Amino acid sequence: MIEEIQFYEPDDHHGFLSNFASSPINLSGNVWPTSEHYYQAQKFTDPELQSKIREAATPDEAFRLSRVYSDQVKDDWMEVRTAVMRFIVFEKFRQNPKLAHLLVSTGDKVLKEHSHKDDFWGDGGDGTGRNELGKVLMEVRDYFANLEPYNLVYFVDSAKLPTKWGTFQMYGFIEQATGKEHLALVYGELGESEPPLIRLHSECLTGDALFSARCDCGFQLARAMENIVNAGSGVLFYLRQEGRGIGLINKIRAYHLQDDGADTVEANERLGFAADMRDYSFCRGMLSFLNIGSVRLMTNNPRKVKALENAGIQIAARVPLQEGNNPHNENYLKTKAAKLGHMFDSAFIK
Repeated sequence: MIEEIQFYEPDDHHGFLSNFASSPINLSGNVWPTSEHYYQAQKFTDPELQSKIREAATPDEAFRLSRVYSDQVKDDWMEVRTAVMRFIVFEKFRQNPKLAHLLVSTGDKVLKEHSHKDDFWGDGGDGTGRNELGKVLMEVRDYFANLEPYNLVYFVDSAKLPTKWGTFQMYGFIEQATGKEHLALVYGELGESEPPLIRLHSECLTGDALFSARCDCGFQLARAMENIVNAGSGVLFYLRQEGRGIGLINKIRAYHLQDDGADTVEANERLGFAADMRDYSFCRGMLSFLNIGSVRLMTNNPRKVKALENAGIQIAARVPLQEGNNPHNENYLKTKAAKLGHMFDSAFIK
């Protein structure tokens, strides 16, 4: 059975699909508050009337004004209205990346404007309408679904996550290439004036959840979350890339080899893996969803810096995250510095 998403009111769960949803669109220096404002204004040729509709306080008011001046609607409106709708709906999503991500995340579900008032743009309320707006939305979705960064991850949902440091907003994503689930934990308001403090943290069950002291992962995770809260805002990206990408079971095998004397790089290589199998390219989709283009990155790992730069993310600053040195991971940390290029202060590793 084909799944449907019905939308109508802009405040509903899928209200972003509505033309009445807030979505600033800049065209030739004029900002249209919603696609509805633009669509209604294009019924007329009088620039003053178009401006009056553009400046309407709400999309409902823009709609009402178009009815007030219905005697001035241009003669060819019925012939051009679909082209106008296609144009402005495309611009709505092109200029509002988060909305484009949400649109792509609807997958292959049929989109229907569930309106009993309109059987042309909507489904007529009983499913017999033409649903032309839904068709336009699906055309636009097909376009973005084949375009990076929108095709890198699907956004699933978000919820509050109270922690001992503060309450984060947790966003769930699915990486399209692998099906892996990833999280973005957002704290505070991400402003546009300053690059946010972020951490790309690869999952480490043993360190993060089981309190292992043979790595520095759990210590870094805790410190990163604390640093973000102390900064007032930021994002912790929790990435399902266990064991530098080799998985939990292979990580146990690597630990066994380390118990027998191999270092962390040698253990991976003896198992037939590269020293680091992680891929950060999909993070561009998560960063795009959150409208982040420049970051202050908490890391000691030069590969993370390079990976984000290759993905088009500007690194405004690298912030050291040196935490968790102890007798159990001393050689591990020295190997990270010597063989993987991790940047530690000499006082941290002696």
